[in-house]
Amino acid sequence: MEDKFSSSEQRRFKRMKINLSVIFRLARPVAIRLLIGNKEIRATMLDLSEEGLSMLTNYDIPKSTALLIKFTLFKVENDDVSFYGPMEILGEVRYNMPLGGNEYRLGIYYKKIKAQDKIEISNFLKIKGSLLLPP
Repeated sequence: MEDKFSSSEQRRFKRMKINLSVIFRLARPVAIRLLIGNKEIRATMLDLSEEGLSMLTNYDIPKSTALLIKFTLFKVENDDVSFYGPMEILGEVRYNMPLGGNEYRLGIYYKKIKAQDKIEISNFLKIKGSLLLPP
């Protein structure tokens, strides 16, 4: 069976698998926004990187659609939990992979992100990545 991602891998940053709630709203094009509405939609983030993320949704969002995405990151140190966010990032759908059962995996590239949000994502990935390394 052919791996859909191996030959087309063009990412500069490694993605980390993650399971986080995310909320998104359509920004453009207007025709798609009119079709789906201007509501906030809940989805599940599947992975995260410094340049983008992928998420699972029940909405068939076309490639090149602009989305406003909101999510909050957290870190746990000893008995302390700290949160950063919510972040609001303008992203663009780079791919839409139908999974069946009215589920779609969307690949999102960040088009506009605040400098501090980018730093927080980078720090989050470094901390989580170091926790996954063997001792």
